Amino acid sequence: MKYDLLHTEIYQTPCPDCKAISFPITNENLSNYFHGIKMNCPKCNANLDWWTLLLRHFDWEVPSYTYAIVGGFTTSLRIYMKAGEIFTLNLEEIGIPKESKILQISYTPNGNGLFPIELHGNTPARHYIPNSINLYGRPIGEPSEETPVAVQINWAEKLNDNQIWENLINAVESFTVKDYNSCVIPSNVSVESTLYNIMTKYFSPFSAKDRVEDFLNNGATYSHQLNLLLPLIAHTNSFPKMPDNIRGNLNKLRGYRNSLAHKGKTDKQIDKKTVSELICSAAFALSYLNLLEEKINGN
Repeated sequence: MKYDLLHTEIYQTPCPDCKAISFPITNENLSNYFHGIKMNCPKCNANLDWWTLLLRHFDWEVPSYTYAIVGGFTTSLRIYMKAGEIFTLNLEEIGIPKESKILQISYTPNGNGLFPIELHGNTPARHYIPNSINLYGRPIGEPSEETPVAVQINWAEKLNDNQIWENLINAVESFTVKDYNSCVIPSNVSVESTLYNIMTKYFSPFSAKDRVEDFLNNGATYSHQLNLLLPLIAHTNSFPKMPDNIRGNLNKLRGYRNSLAHKGKTDKQIDKKTVSELICSAAFALSYLNLLEEKINGN
């Protein structure tokens, strides 16, 4: 396998004004956003509002930027193929861990001679990208002894303890194929499960486990946890409350989730703008809850 590995990165968000400087999507920058700490571009002094910055990624519909919001990596490389021959692309060999979830791959010929075609068996798997891919160099255009092909791979780490985050990755994956209804339930589950786990730990010192679970499952359910208990716990721990726009979108998300779960459809068709705000809010909420949990543990 002949290739040049270019780089592996999580795409950063560019300055909305000068475009010259990009900023990493990190918990530190999100923490500054939640604490109301003003951020400016050091080159053009543009005000950086993280909500506005990251919401743009959904408008662009570029997978590398969209997946970046949920920690998705992009690996870029150049392979060298010959027309009429098979090239085996082994993702583990180029440094992508074997257990990773492969989200999207693109192939772009950088010269004449061929176009890469993925090969598969007589029963292709439509919703799974394997770690080893056979590419056939279909001859096209002017003949060339060897043709460089740019390959871009979007992938996410698959860890044993990140199933909640994987739900949000699944939501973004559905967004990229414009299956907006399928974005709702995994986005909601990712936030609701995280919040429930925090609440369970928070109240466990004060009562027996079964009583805490009964309280959260039958008394203070998700809506009460999100709108009443969460602001109270944040205030008690000297942590800023969740921004109203994000909490409001989570309430909308819960409503869509209930409609899909109980009726199999939503009362109103979910459009791209709406689902972008819902997924982005879920991503922000997960970061917020992780930061809050760190503060609680510190206290």
